[in-house]
Amino acid sequence: MVKGLYTAYTGMINEQHRMDVLTNNLANANTNGYKKEGATSQSFSDQLALKIKDYTDAPFTARGLGIINPGVKIGEGYVDWSEGPMKETNNTFDMAIGGYGFFGIEYTNKAVNIERDVANQTNIMYTRDGNFTLNADGVLVTQDGDYVLSQDGGHIEIDPDLPVEINTLGEVIQDGEVVATVGRFDFEKTTYPDGRITYNNLEHYGENMYIPIDGTNAVESTSALYAGFLEQSNVSVVDEMVNMIAVQRNYDTNQRMITTVDSSLDIAVNQLGRLS
Repeated sequence: MVKGLYTAYTGMINEQHRMDVLTNNLANANTNGYKKEGATSQSFSDQLALKIKDYTDAPFTARGLGIINPGVKIGEGYVDWSEGPMKETNNTFDMAIGGYGFFGIEYTNKAVNIERDVANQTNIMYTRDGNFTLNADGVLVTQDGDYVLSQDGGHIEIDPDLPVEINTLGEVIQDGEVVATVGRFDFEKTTYPDGRITYNNLEHYGENMYIPIDGTNAVESTSALYAGFLEQSNVSVVDEMVNMIAVQRNYDTNQRMITTVDSSLDIAVNQLGRLS
């Protein structure tokens, strides 16, 4: 009976984790280029239940009672890398990648984070958010002021006084000449039998950015670039809300199970065990 408390408890912890993931997805439903996340569940290994100190039958050894499972645990998290819908903005410096790939960003940390890094430290990050602009020096940057990288890893300088055209190859054309190429980078992917694609060498850094694990090198992406468009989040608000309802019901079921077991234990200890 006590085992039922732990089984229900692990179920509640698992559902709480799933709810946190769904909540984060909904919070980023309007974030450009955001890829929704998910969580898997795993059962603990089955165990053989033994009755020890059983003196009813000789020889007096532990007697097997059968196979039990102590509950569920949080499994691996995953990212859905499917492409989100594109929204036309007619802004030349809004860009979207059609297919797999990322924009390279020279990201400068603007806040102190004792666990990971310190303020003003610069790293190369990757994102699907192509909401870019020009700074006062005519350099292409993110909305937070971080530099967008060209295909050769440099900064992209544009003359703000000349018309700008950006083609599907990422070439920035001014006055009939290619002045830079917007970088599109990709990484080694794993394809599952069901057709899903995943990156095993990217970590979610935060701020809609990804960072490659040590020893991972980026390669040039062959996906097309569309200027004047932004990729929207691939989160379906309706689907996430439906999933949240299911998670909440599962959580409530486990909670009621704990209440029921607790009531049964109360009866067993305080009523059945009472001496008359």
